Amino acid sequence: MKYILLFLFIVLAVFPSTLNAQEKDTTKYSPKIIGIPILFYGPETRLGFGAAGFFSFKTNPNDTILRPSQINLGAAYTLEKQVLTYASFDIWMLQNKIVFNGEIGYYRYFYNFYGLGNSPREVEQYSVNYPRIRFKGYYEILPAFYAGINYTFDQFSIVERAEGGKLIQDNITGSKGGIISGLGIGLKYDTRNQNFYPTKGYSIKASFERFGQWVGSDFSYNLTSIDAIRYFDLKKDRVIAANIYGRFIQGDAPFFHLSGIGGNSRMRGYYEGYWLAKQKLGWQAEYRMPLFWRLGMVAFAGNAVVANQIDQFSWENIRTTAGLGLRFKIDKERKINARIDFGISSDLTTGFYFTIGEAF
Repeated sequence: MKYILLFLFIVLAVFPSTLNAQEKDTTKYSPKIIGIPILFYGPETRLGFGAAGFFSFKTNPNDTILRPSQINLGAAYTLEKQVLTYASFDIWMLQNKIVFNGEIGYYRYFYNFYGLGNSPREVEQYSVNYPRIRFKGYYEILPAFYAGINYTFDQFSIVERAEGGKLIQDNITGSKGGIISGLGIGLKYDTRNQNFYPTKGYSIKASFERFGQWVGSDFSYNLTSIDAIRYFDLKKDRVIAANIYGRFIQGDAPFFHLSGIGGNSRMRGYYEGYWLAKQKLGWQAEYRMPLFWRLGMVAFAGNAVVANQIDQFSWENIRTTAGLGLRFKIDKERKINARIDFGISSDLTTGFYFTIGEAF
């Protein structure tokens, strides 16, 4: 799925500056709203249009210790009557003792399915409607160390499958759609010095979720994940960010919740789910530096591997991506960036991405 994207950067440059003047009159942490109109075209979607927004604030604007919270909103509609809407959130409360983050969304869209495992790729397309809920709630039990609960929900209704494809044969778990609903526990260690553009510290997350009929799921399986990031401060806003991650499934998960390679934050250059299996292990690194005015750039690279079982990971199935990105600082004080990234993979696939905030 390839888009031609048109962005109105004048809005990014002018709109935030109108709010900065108001903030200089107070010592409180003033809320800020940033909006971006989006226009795109693709052969599968025809013309599409929408908007994305970013809202940063503090639940207690007088608390100098409290980390800022953020809410991201987005909505798009295409002439093929496709709908994408989402709201993601990261809320900090009570001097960072309580943290909530997650996503609520509704999607009426289509996706590509490339098959399972490390077999040769044969793409087919399917259309789906689904609401989505992701929720994580943490409480600080030791300095910078949090524990809490996770909840995951998708009601995946597949409304159209490709004739002659693998999904329409009904031999793949989830090929007719279904509900995933999982509840579990999460741990988090967070020593980042800043939410939006960290230059030093750690962000380490681990979770275990159980999916089953007891919580309303049509499928029974366990999901364990780990995501560890370290930020190295090279001074003058130059940063190296290093990320190791893994996602491991036990049981019979549907294909649309397996561990995939690709997307706008990891293995950029692959379509999300281009390589798909139960188990995934990967790493990525990114070098970030300012250029001039509000502009900056990044260079990134990474590897990942998928397999049905952990002992089936093999060197020959390790995939590679690398790329470059441009950053536009839409909020100089809070170091909030809009990002444009271009990635290419070892399979010679490419990806072009635009969003708000760093990839990781």
